[in-house]
Amino acid sequence: MTTSKTVVVGSHVWVDDPEVAWKDGDVTEVRGDVITVRCTSGEKVVRKISTIFPKDTELPSNGVDDMTKLTYLDEPGVLQNLSCRFGVNEIYTYTGRILIAVNPFQRLPHLYEKDLMKQYKGAALHDLSPHPFAIADSAYKKMIDEGISQSILVSGESGAGKTESTKMLMQYLAYMGGKAAADGRSVEQQVLQSNPVLEAFGNAKTVRNNNSSRFGKFVEIQFNDRGKISGAAIRTYLLERSRVCQVSDPERNYHCFYMICAAPPEDAERYKVGNPRTYHYLNQSKCIELDAMDDSKEYVETKRAMNVVGIGPDEQDAIFRVVAAVLHLGNIEFKKGGDSDSSTPKDDQSRLHLKTAAELFMCDEKSLEDSLCKRVIVTRGEAITKHLDPAAAAISRDALAKTVYSRLFDWIVKKINDTIGQDPGSKYLIGVLDIYGFESFKTNSFEQFCINLTNEKLQQHFNQHVFKMEQEEYKKEAIDWSYIEFVDNQDILDLIEKKPGGIIALLDEACILPRSTHKTFAEKLYQTFSSHKRFKKPKFSQTDFTICHYAGDVTYQSEFFLDKNKDYVIGEHQDLMSASRSPFVSGLFPPLPVQSSNKSKFSSIGSRFKQQLQSLLETLSATEPHYVRCIKPNNLLKPGIFENKNALHQLQCGGVMEAIRISRAGFPTRKTFDEFKTRFRLLEPDILGGRYDEVTACKKLLEKTGLKGYQVGKTKVFLRAGQMAELDAHLTELLGKSAIIIQSKFRSYHAHRDFTRLRFCVIPFQTYCRRQVARQRYETAKRLVQSAINIQAGIRGMSARLNFRTRKQTKAAKMQVNTCVTTCWYSYKRMKEHMSKLDPKSNLEPKSKLEQEVEELTGQLQLEKRMRAEETEKLKSDLEKMRLQFQGGKVSGFPIGASDNEVINALTAENEKLKSQVNTLENRIIQLKTDMQRLEEKLSDIEVEGHVLRQQTVQTGSPTAEGQYVSVNLDWGLKKELTRKFPEHIEDLIRCVTKNVGFSQKKPVAAVTMFRCLMQWKSFEADRSRVFDILIQMIGSKIEDEGDNELIIYWYSNTSTLLFLLQRSFKTKTQPTGFFGRMTQGFLSSPSDVGGTQEVEPKYPAIRFKQQLTAYVEKIYTIVRNNLKKELSPSLDYFTQLPDDSPDKHWDSILHTLKKSLRTFKDNYVHPVLVQKIFTQTFSYINVKIFNSFLLHQECCSLVNGEFLEAGLGVIELWCDQAALYAGSSWDELTHIRQAVGFLAMQDKSKVTYTDLTNNLCPGLSVQQLHRICTLVNSNGKKANSCVSADIFSQMKKIMTADVDVNSLLLDDNSSIPVTVDELNDPTTKVEGISDVEPPSELVELEAFKFLKG
Repeated sequence: MTTSKTVVVGSHVWVDDPEVAWKDGDVTEVRGDVITVRCTSGEKVVRKISTIFPKDTELPSNGVDDMTKLTYLDEPGVLQNLSCRFGVNEIYTYTGRILIAVNPFQRLPHLYEKDLMKQYKGAALHDLSPHPFAIADSAYKKMIDEGISQSILVSGESGAGKTESTKMLMQYLAYMGGKAAADGRSVEQQVLQSNPVLEAFGNAKTVRNNNSSRFGKFVEIQFNDRGKISGAAIRTYLLERSRVCQVSDPERNYHCFYMICAAPPEDAERYKVGNPRTYHYLNQSKCIELDAMDDSKEYVETKRAMNVVGIGPDEQDAIFRVVAAVLHLGNIEFKKGGDSDSSTPKDDQSRLHLKTAAELFMCDEKSLEDSLCKRVIVTRGEAITKHLDPAAAAISRDALAKTVYSRLFDWIVKKINDTIGQDPGSKYLIGVLDIYGFESFKTNSFEQFCINLTNEKLQQHFNQHVFKMEQEEYKKEAIDWSYIEFVDNQDILDLIEKKPGGIIALLDEACILPRSTHKTFAEKLYQTFSSHKRFKKPKFSQTDFTICHYAGDVTYQSEFFLDKNKDYVIGEHQDLMSASRSPFVSGLFPPLPVQSSNKSKFSSIGSRFKQQLQSLLETLSATEPHYVRCIKPNNLLKPGIFENKNALHQLQCGGVMEAIRISRAGFPTRKTFDEFKTRFRLLEPDILGGRYDEVTACKKLLEKTGLKGYQVGKTKVFLRAGQMAELDAHLTELLGKSAIIIQSKFRSYHAHRDFTRLRFCVIPFQTYCRRQVARQRYETAKRLVQSAINIQAGIRGMSARLNFRTRKQTKAAKMQVNTCVTTCWYSYKRMKEHMSKLDPKSNLEPKSKLEQEVEELTGQLQLEKRMRAEETEKLKSDLEKMRLQFQGGKVSGFPIGASDNEVINALTAENEKLKSQVNTLENRIIQLKTDMQRLEEKLSDIEVEGHVLRQQTVQTGSPTAEGQYVSVNLDWGLKKELTRKFPEHIEDLIRCVTKNVGFSQKKPVAAVTMFRCLMQWKSFEADRSRVFDILIQMIGSKIEDEGDNELIIYWYSNTSTLLFLLQRSFKTKTQPTGFFGRMTQGFLSSPSDVGGTQEVEPKYPAIRFKQQLTAYVEKIYTIVRNNLKKELSPSLDYFTQLPDDSPDKHWDSILHTLKKSLRTFKDNYVHPVLVQKIFTQTFSYINVKIFNSFLLHQECCSLVNGEFLEAGLGVIELWCDQAALYAGSSWDELTHIRQAVGFLAMQDKSKVTYTDLTNNLCPGLSVQQLHRICTLVNSNGKKANSCVSADIFSQMKKIMTADVDVNSLLLDDNSSIPVTVDELNDPTTKVEGISDVEPPSELVELEAFKFLKG
């Protein structure tokens, strides 16, 4: 609370509010002990000064990670800090050595990464962000260093996240002390896997939590002298037995009942279960299925976990048989029997369930019915059978179900402990307590009574520990603390458990007395505790009673206290289960002593629970405790909602506010000398000069303000409650006066500056305007003159170019005609010489016919030649006339006085006319080319026919040199067979290309040689060929050593070049097959050959070879890319650490790797397109690696690291500019880290707006990524201007709440292969000029490879 000295007009304060607990605002008026406050919501409220609290305006936007760092340690300050941190997904906060965990109701990947455990290993408690891993590590280190057993107490109400926090603690302890067991299953694995088993049989959905633990659990993890886990034990407390038979809507029964109903069909048939809605113990609630839980999947996971913890298949089968039997028990209904007050199963359906339950229990059906409907009373050696009415039979049924399930749960816990095994020789242990938190509902019964007793005991232990920590802090700083009071709750514990006379003792007494009821029990309580200050009797109830707990008053309903406190087994049930044919079921009910076998013996659950609790406290007292307090932020179980009143109530129930009260009783405000001096240095100007050290300066400040009761320690200033607010009030008053002076000076300076600036700006502006108008007039006139000159020059140039193009085309046509005529003449001459050598008597008719055709064709060619010559001369004369007409028109067509527009229009029309005439001439030239091509094709066909006729003459009738005749029928296939050559020297080729034969004309010699040989041998057109298989095997053998990067890149160049050549040489569409057709196609379209090589029609072996070669190119690409990543990885791992003294060496290493790789690519003449693909993916990998380190490591998001990375990226950018041909767009792949580094390197981040951040600074980053980086930046920020404003966080939070499908924070590395065969069609990747490549000398010397010289 505050005093009148600490409140002035303008002070920032907190006022109480019935809806949100506390509201902040500014004081607008002070009248005595009453003030007026304008809240930030806009409303005005009036409060007494004694009811308000001061507000810390310098609290960072993301809060502080330790409550003890708060300037004002009070309720509103604690709530504000937790709310701020919850808003930025920082759910863990320290209060000294106590960890407060707020349930986010969503997965936060950055808090659960496995690498996180490595960071917390060995770190001091407050060195890293608050986390359960830090608490577990602190406990483990204390155990190892000090040799003292430790305990971690996890508490909170249902739904606060106790179970998840416990799992994380156990996971870290298993990580630190893991040791493999002899049978292959480690102890830590068995401990961790016990969680799903116990959750299946001990957890259920409640109103507040979908996975609420309905029992307490204390896990003892035992360690040997080397700090390794050597054993473990699990203790459970107070399983909620009544839930087996009674379920309120919308809650659920224990998970295992729904799992067995969702089991696979074969299991469901074995256990005789079906739809869960058909069972009485389940359908009392409408909630059968949970959205976030798949019961069938959980069934399989539970059985797998059972295997790990040592529960075998037979035992699993027996367990689920018992679970199914309990379900069938609940469906047995009763009606009145033939005798009075007797009962019997209601109908056939009930008898069916009775029979099924008996089969599952493996007991006699009649015996089961009698145990439910009858009682045997033994008096003086005589047994009397008593019948039960239907209501009593139903109670008996439920009692059997609860007893069976309770003993089944105890058996599972014992089995797990036996399997894990305790180490009697262990030196230390770490206990993890997952216990129910304080509970207060509309209806509170015996379970809530026991739970709240547990919390009272633990609160006493907690208060003692907190008080002890305060004492240690004061001793460490040499502070006097003798006057601090300690509040104990021993009077509540005496009220409940004192013997005799406590509530539990009176309850046991009432249970033993035969005629006691809950009413007589309540009357006894009223009489005994009427004067006790912690006990109250409600006004409007005769059986309820109220206990004033430390966390608040709780009213209990005593109706079921007596029944729930009785723990006994009905004799008939005991006999029935003991006689079961199933060893498992009979083992749950071992035989009782003879004297008690025929009667039900009472056992007090409350007394036994009190003993267990006392044993637990003794264990905890022998250990060093650590505390984790779990908070549920809202009752809707939804993320992003923080309810102040709800959180405040849990802080009170969890004892956190009591710990704060203890701290406030002493010195709640503790500031280091540097922080205190920095904050209040303006109050004492003398200390600003640096003449005093920190201690002296702080003492002078405190003396100047006149405070009393403070103390100065060794490293900190300790202030009493309210003194910090008083100092802030003095500072606010001083700053207010100073602000008025600064504002007046600033206004004067601003007005004088504006006048001077306006006077100096007007005169130059006038001068500039005059000069600009004159310049525009001059430029307009100059442009008009220049336009006319440009038009005339353009027309002259167009005419000259047209004339030149026409001459060039005419000359080319003439040369082609002459070439064609000459070729035809020589072809005819050679054909005539060959024909003269043949026998004139053989084939006279074909020969004469052919000679006649040749003569006709020759004449036709001569005629055509003359016609084309005449046509060419005519075209020349027409062109000359056109030129003369154009010149004449230009000279005489335009009068001297004609305007520019008239000249331009006339020239334009004349130009269009000339274009049309030129087009006509070009079309005529093309027609001439086509005709000449047709003639050449015809001559070629005649040559082929002559050759065939000569062969026929020789082989059908012409005498040979020996005077013999050979008769063979030939057809047109002979031409194909005569020209085919087979690869007889493939071994020589393979022997040569397996060596590094180098490069020629910037192309790999091996690839070009293989391609030319395959073309020469016509292997691509062969239906069968073994050449391709040999080549593929050879390539595969050369790339087996993936570590030899230079060899891999050499073959990458060869295989990619060979693939390019195949892609360009294979026909992709139907082509003309005849000679004339090929000639026409060649004239009408541009050739598509590779370096002068004709396209071929590939057959299946060639196509398959191309596919195999494509696969090898992709494989080699992957090897090269991965090798480059491996070389860069060690340097990139550095960025997850803080920069050392020589950070430039890592950038030099990256740059050296890039340069070396580029040099290797250049030396092997790998095509730039392919190199770009590799560097693009490599830079993407760099981007992913560094950016993910920003998201996972807080130290990476500092200003120093940003400047360091910015300098390094500058070096990389310079390299990309120098190697632009090969780097391509690689620099663009670093978008994420470039934008993030640019933001981190900013000196003043407080002025950045949300629009600037998302549109200008980091447009490529998602809102979730920006939110994470900003959070880490603020965590590192020591100055106000280095932190991001709260407005940015609020806007990001709105967007993140509206966006349901939240993308993953971390980037994924793209490992795909971006090079495809289709890209080889790109003209930029074309390989030309292979005929200039120098072949290997050892091949050229062989006769079979002479063709390589040509």
